[in-house]
Amino acid sequence: MIRSVPSRIELNDATRRSMSVAIRSASDIEGISACGRVVAAALEAGRNVCVPGRSTHEISTAVASVLAAANAEPLFIGLPSEENANVSAFPAPACISVDDEIIHGIPSDRQLTGGELVKIDCGARLDGWCADAAITVPVGEVAAARLELLQATEHVLETAIDLIRPGRRWSEIARILQDLALDAGYGVLDDFTGHGIGRELHESPAVPSHLTRGLNGRGDFTLRRGMVLAIEPILVLVGSVSGAAVRGDGTACGVPVEVAKDGWTVRTVDAAVSAHFEHTIAVGRSGATVLTTPTVDVMTDPITNSVTN
Repeated sequence: MIRSVPSRIELNDATRRSMSVAIRSASDIEGISACGRVVAAALEAGRNVCVPGRSTHEISTAVASVLAAANAEPLFIGLPSEENANVSAFPAPACISVDDEIIHGIPSDRQLTGGELVKIDCGARLDGWCADAAITVPVGEVAAARLELLQATEHVLETAIDLIRPGRRWSEIARILQDLALDAGYGVLDDFTGHGIGRELHESPAVPSHLTRGLNGRGDFTLRRGMVLAIEPILVLVGSVSGAAVRGDGTACGVPVEVAKDGWTVRTVDAAVSAHFEHTIAVGRSGATVLTTPTVDVMTDPITNSVTN
């Protein structure tokens, strides 16, 4: 995700707009899909550790074990802060963010107690191709409002994927996703977006999950067959600070956030809980193909089915 604050993992909007949007061949997409299946399996391994009594470090370790077994390079480890040279590089193979921690949470000895929403975000490279995905996992018995938030966020992602067609402007899709989130009473986040992906983890274009000022200007783009995008909506269970307002230009006002003392973890300022889902997808002839879906045994079974493009 992107945000104009110090210590982010992603490229900023200006940098990404200066880059051309890559169009991938069917064989390229097969390579990204191979990596995507490993990333998805790593996330599932992390999901299995999301139980009371386990630590966020243990979740990250489970993710790392799957990546290592597949000879995939974890791309989050060692990423520098692009705006603050005094912040240490990101130290883990996955971002583990709990409750009001939105993204970029650093794994630690923090133990889960039950009732939390844990966001696991992982990016990797395999044989030169990258993939990125995220899930939100409920721990133990979770309050109904939190489960509804989780389901709503996943629904926004599924809707985005269903709406993808070559020739469609991304701003059209972003407006629909924004309406889904705000009409349901959830907050969104200013300046946080998905991204293109391929040879590098973060490529052009920026892919917001709600209408932004960038999409009202030069940041908008037309979907084309062969584009590969990481789409990653985040919704917030709005607390004392409302995030459901819309500006006069139709763009959403995001929920206020802050960066923790570790220089990486982004959290809501009023402890409002968030949910995050992400898939890497390829734009095909008539729709989208999800490239971050786990196989039964991703480490031993080769990918034999070509990706529709």
